Amino acid sequence: MNDLSLTINGRTVSASPGMSILQAALSAGIVIPTLCFDKTLESTGSCWMCIVELKGKNRFVPACSTPASEGMVVETENPELHNMRRQSLERMIDLHCGDCMGPCELSCPAGCNIPGFIEEIRRHDDGEAIRIIKETIPLPGILGRVCPAPCEDECRRHGVDEPVSICALKRYAADQDMERADRYIPEVPEKTGRTAAVVGAGPAGLSAAYYLLALGHDVTIFDANEAPGGMMRYGIPRFRLPESVIEKEIEPLRKMGARFRMNTVLGRDITTASLRENFDAIFLGIGASKASLMGIPGEDEPAVASGIAFLREAACGKAVHPGKSVLVVGGGNTAIDASRTALRLGAERVTILYRRTRSEMPANQAEIEEALAEGVRLHLLAAPVSVTTTGGRVSVTAVAMQQGEPDESGRRRPVPIAGSEFTIHADTVISATGQHVHCPAEAVPGVTLNPDGTLEVNPRTLECSATGIFAGGDCVTGADIAIRAVEQGKRAAYFIDRYLLGLTTEEKTVAPFNSSYGPRDKAPAAFYLRTPSAPRVPVPELEPEVRTGGFMEAVTGFESADALTEAERCLQCRCKAIETCRLRYLAAQYLPDYTCRQLEHPEFSISETPDILLEREKCVDCGICVRTLEACISPEHPDYHKLAASCPTGALSEPPVTR
Repeated sequence: MNDLSLTINGRTVSASPGMSILQAALSAGIVIPTLCFDKTLESTGSCWMCIVELKGKNRFVPACSTPASEGMVVETENPELHNMRRQSLERMIDLHCGDCMGPCELSCPAGCNIPGFIEEIRRHDDGEAIRIIKETIPLPGILGRVCPAPCEDECRRHGVDEPVSICALKRYAADQDMERADRYIPEVPEKTGRTAAVVGAGPAGLSAAYYLLALGHDVTIFDANEAPGGMMRYGIPRFRLPESVIEKEIEPLRKMGARFRMNTVLGRDITTASLRENFDAIFLGIGASKASLMGIPGEDEPAVASGIAFLREAACGKAVHPGKSVLVVGGGNTAIDASRTALRLGAERVTILYRRTRSEMPANQAEIEEALAEGVRLHLLAAPVSVTTTGGRVSVTAVAMQQGEPDESGRRRPVPIAGSEFTIHADTVISATGQHVHCPAEAVPGVTLNPDGTLEVNPRTLECSATGIFAGGDCVTGADIAIRAVEQGKRAAYFIDRYLLGLTTEEKTVAPFNSSYGPRDKAPAAFYLRTPSAPRVPVPELEPEVRTGGFMEAVTGFESADALTEAERCLQCRCKAIETCRLRYLAAQYLPDYTCRQLEHPEFSISETPDILLEREKCVDCGICVRTLEACISPEHPDYHKLAASCPTGALSEPPVTR
């Protein structure tokens, strides 16, 4: 029989007799959305996502089951069709219950596939674990030690008992890799011939360099210090982050071809104008290394040091005995690090003075606990008002505070209590009240600076006001955690790559859709009830009396057996079909920013056999599994792999296999 001729979206298309509109469109390379269609099956479903309009007949029909006919005129996308598909998807999404991505990876600034690498540790494949981690975090040995772990705050395991030790597992995978002779290094493609200058060898700069090198570009890293690492090397004490770990983390960059030019100061030795003469693109990863002042009389006394300077001296081995009594002002990580360092340098009494409550201290809570265990004392709801020195002894006048109305941070504003002044005596006062960026305007001509000294950038691409210059990390966000700097370094590398290859940095992207079980510990009860309680495995650390005797690493990390036990606690919230889920893909196209209206799922259930895992409320009743079983030669002995692979939403999947 002769082929039929029809028109689809203004194009003339040929179709064999008996072909459906969908098959005719596919043969011509025209995509029609579908959820329940499977080309290996003769029968069709009824999801109505493939609905099309027959022009001239004012009819809307499913393309998968409507035969093509001679002279038919079909339109596959218009406002009415878009709205119909949207309504169909809304009904499905409201009934759908499941996490696309785990709350842990959604809360990780770098977007690390946390369930993925933990699953590989559980399967004893540490090599694959580190490969997954380094897709988004090129410095896992460092971050596994110093990250405040926002991912653990959102872990769904909170609904059972305690969160998974995600950072400790990340560190474990990194430490295993560091001990290998054949360490993981991404395959570097053929050189592009393009060059990039990275200014700043901190987490943002090193991350940008890593991913630019992995894309085939030549990278030279400039830094004002003697050795790379930025504040990770000069602002974090060795008992938290050994120098050997920093060196091992930087080693892959050297092997990938990174060039380092140290002792090179922006504004003195180089400017962005001079770098433009030799490089095709520039990334600015300048840290927030300038200490903030307390703003009180006497803070310029010799016995008063900034926390940043104090930690830098200790990192360089130049610190001196701080005296018997040390007062540290501030509540952040720098204050905690400085207080613990003072103990190790010989101080007998170290007190932290902080103007708010302990729960409001921005420092990592685990670090606060460690400091208290070592003997550091907290004096809360108090603030210094002046410093005086008499006969080499420092006296700090402070005032008691009370909590007032909430400020812009959401915390209650500390208000001085009239007449509550008191005096604290110390040998050394360490000011750790914050830090900021210092970037001379003349060093970055054409780059717009914000009033607070940070660099103005395109919030998506991180490109500065000067074309070809990008920035990330503290110089954009202000003083922030290292993992956020890592994310910005990676993101900047992506857009620098596009810039270097002559591609637009303004390409339109569709944000991925993410379904969710709900808040971290508010998933359906059946989700948690299937999991027996298992205590969090303690991360080994030295006893306080041992670790304060020097700068040896205080937290020693997991051995293999403990890492495996902790990895098995992960609930694996991430959907196994996340890369192939048609529902997620279609929702991103038709339901941007949509929030599920159905919050309760009383019929929620998860059932598992050795062959198949069924998550009923991920099912959209497409019928593919039923039709697949009906088409099987032996329905009594189904191909479970094929059955799971045929599911378009991850409602059916294969259970994890332990190696």
